[in-house]
Amino acid sequence: MRAIAQTCILTTALSGCFYGNYDSELHMAAGSLTQQYVARQTGSQLTGCIAAIGVGVAKEAVDGVVDGWVSDSRDILATASGCQFTVSW
Repeated sequence: MRAIAQTCILTTALSGCFYGNYDSELHMAAGSLTQQYVARQTGSQLTGCIAAIGVGVAKEAVDGVVDGWVSDSRDILATASGCQFTVSW
């Protein structure tokens, strides 16, 4: 569980480091990385998806509290869009 939390924090932090024209794409990448990592660790695609959505909500909650940072609901959707359900054969 500790590794999952560290990965979520790292991907969320990185999505804010390269802010610019690619903000939504970075949010999607953070959501995708989180979803894939959590899914591999837990064996559950649904848990990975929930983690990706949680990371998006948490990042925007932090943005709303820190002075000078802007919280944007579109960023939550962009992070959640990184959630990918796949079919395992």
